[in-house]
Amino acid sequence: MDLAFGLDTYAERTARVMKRLAAARIDALIVNMPDNLHYLTGFDSLGYLWYQALLLSPGLDAPTFVTRTTEEPCTWETSCVRRAKFYDIARQDPIKRVAGLLAEAGVGDGRIGVETSAFTMLPRQWDRLRDLLPEATFVDASTLVAEERLIKSPAEIAYQRAAGQMADAGLTAGLGALCPGISEVEVAGVIAQALGEAGSEYAAIPPMVASGPRSAMIHAMPSGRSLALGDVVAIELAGVCRRYHAVIMRTAVVGRPSTRLREVAACLAEGFDAALAAARPDAAAGAPDQACNARLARLDLVPARAHRIGYSLGIAYPPTWLEAMVLDESDSHRLAVGMSFTLEPNLSLPAEGFGVKLGETALCTAEGGESLSALDHHLIVVD
Repeated sequence: MDLAFGLDTYAERTARVMKRLAAARIDALIVNMPDNLHYLTGFDSLGYLWYQALLLSPGLDAPTFVTRTTEEPCTWETSCVRRAKFYDIARQDPIKRVAGLLAEAGVGDGRIGVETSAFTMLPRQWDRLRDLLPEATFVDASTLVAEERLIKSPAEIAYQRAAGQMADAGLTAGLGALCPGISEVEVAGVIAQALGEAGSEYAAIPPMVASGPRSAMIHAMPSGRSLALGDVVAIELAGVCRRYHAVIMRTAVVGRPSTRLREVAACLAEGFDAALAAARPDAAAGAPDQACNARLARLDLVPARAHRIGYSLGIAYPPTWLEAMVLDESDSHRLAVGMSFTLEPNLSLPAEGFGVKLGETALCTAEGGESLSALDHHLIVVD
């Protein structure tokens, strides 16, 4: 059995989630999100492309995992699951299996928590579940497990620190490959190889490399475009250790940077540093964002901000690495020791022909915000 933590850790996590169920007066919880499944059981597979669920309820003898027969070897090898029900995708309806298990547990007419924001619960499956359990009251429990994941244990932080070192290695290799004539996809390949050599697992999002005018496309994936002298190159990637992610983003220029690019990049670095300093225990989730904007206002760059400054980060699977907390004024969370999150005040200036990415994973400690990257925040100039 290959687990990132001891069996007692998974038992404690499940016990805390069960307490949350009781406090919310929920009789059963259907967990569909792969990151939540991994958090509670260790299960590690891309099998979530087909329906699978972990059922938690006081009415069940044990947490019960429902997945297709193909996942049976992974279930016993990568998870602490001891009760599993496997279905044949060609002959059996998994939603009917879930509904039957809940009915057998005596909660078929109870309050059932569902992760309604889960991309792994299709609309037709949701409709089928409600049809099969017409007496049940369904409750949105999208953040019930996710809230437990926000504060990382020392062991989780150790994995994330290792992921940060892997991310630094990948970025350093990518920057070292930049030169006129190399394509974005070739740079991404160099990064991928370096990540693998550093021990990184696959990331929820592949390395992003965007050059020239494409650097203003904040989420552009690498293309066949070849770099030219004077190009701005924006890079984003993640290192991954036991599914714990650490993200890093930097911007380089091939050749001499313009005065405008230098001043924008320098102002963005000031904003990032201010955000990191504001990531203190008990600070409002939006405090880093506000601190950054106060610096960016010097050059009227706030309108060029591409998105919120960050979000909680930890376990992740494709297609995303976002957790439940976002770092903006709309979020009511307060930062606490053990929280990890991205800080990424990226700028998009398409009218000027470039964008600037600067970001990384940070940790809230008793002393304040701490970066998980050893790399500095300046614009990288490739001579």
